[in-house]
Amino acid sequence: MPQSPARKARTRAEIVEHAARLFRLRGHAGTNIDDIMLAAGLTRGAFYAHFTSKDDLFAEIVRMGHGLLPKVRGGSAEVALEAYLDREELAANALACTLAALPGDIARSTLPARLAYANVLHAVIGELAKARGRKGLDADATAVAILAVGAVVLARASGDTRLSDWLLRCARRTARSLMKKPAKKKPKKPVVRRRASPKKKRSMSRRKAAAARRPKRAARSRGGRAGA
Repeated sequence: MPQSPARKARTRAEIVEHAARLFRLRGHAGTNIDDIMLAAGLTRGAFYAHFTSKDDLFAEIVRMGHGLLPKVRGGSAEVALEAYLDREELAANALACTLAALPGDIARSTLPARLAYANVLHAVIGELAKARGRKGLDADATAVAILAVGAVVLARASGDTRLSDWLLRCARRTARSLMKKPAKKKPKKPVVRRRASPKKKRSMSRRKAAAARRPKRAARSRGGRAGA
């Protein structure tokens, strides 16, 4: 007897939920279909009613964007980053974020999984840019995404607790600084350049009058010297 659409949707959701947890815990190579279906309490045959292969399921889980993306979408991006880079939060949910838990597996996976990862990362950057009052691939928002995911990856991998704490603390401080909204620039007043007034040319009549006066002045000057 075929399952109802509602029952089929619930079964698919159960498979995805358990597969996501196992993939983040064991990686793509360390998880097989039998493990997933056993965790979901289902038979292996039921798997193929929903997915064509393990790679198909893996790409679907990556596409869902667990972890950082729903955090920054759900409210304040700054608050979400503080929680994401918190030591206690990382200890409790170290494998909650697909971006941080599976980058190595995804890099070796199929193209659909890699494209799904790129789309999720792009969406995270877009949400962070929006929080800064910017659009698209804002440089500072991109740097924050790199910093946050990278810090979690390195903190998880480090066996030194003090170093892990230091990485998260530095990442929080820098992310806080980069997430500040840029100050609005005041519009510059246009510079009005005054044109220099052209020099007035002396009229021809004035020039002729001045030329006529010169000989008279010279004669008077000579007469004055002679009388002396």
